[in-house]
Amino acid sequence: MTPPVRIILLMGVSGAGKTTLGQALAAELGWAFEDADAYHADAARAKMGRGEGLTDADRAPWLDRLAALVEVRRTEGPSTVLACSALRAAYRVLLGTEADEVAVVWLDVPRAVLADRLATRAGHYAGPDLLDSQLDTLEPPDGVLHLDGTTGVDTLIETIRDGLGV
Repeated sequence: MTPPVRIILLMGVSGAGKTTLGQALAAELGWAFEDADAYHADAARAKMGRGEGLTDADRAPWLDRLAALVEVRRTEGPSTVLACSALRAAYRVLLGTEADEVAVVWLDVPRAVLADRLATRAGHYAGPDLLDSQLDTLEPPDGVLHLDGTTGVDTLIETIRDGLGV
């Protein structure tokens, strides 16, 4: 018997709506919510705040922290919705997405919509200057729940619940 999903990884580029949807989904499910942005080192946040994209070396310690979080939540709980860019396939593997208890949901949003969202987002270090870097880094995933991130939150929640059986 396949174990139940215990981690939902909401992935996509900056501005896709991962945090907004993730918080609402976690509340709906009664699960914990984690935002991967909270796990970045101060130096990485500062770099992104200057409009500089992160390198794999910059991301490595962040991914290690997130992989440890996913492993604990996957095996011990609590069930968790994790909002994380997870742009490359290798990052997703490191985050344990090959485990049955981890489901990936990709919020796909057109570039123009992302640019508008990032231009009007206040109080976040990842601004519009990072959009091209994020899109260049993105390796679209296969075999995941692929959703239109311009859809309303309530509809997305319903689609995720139905698609993942949670």
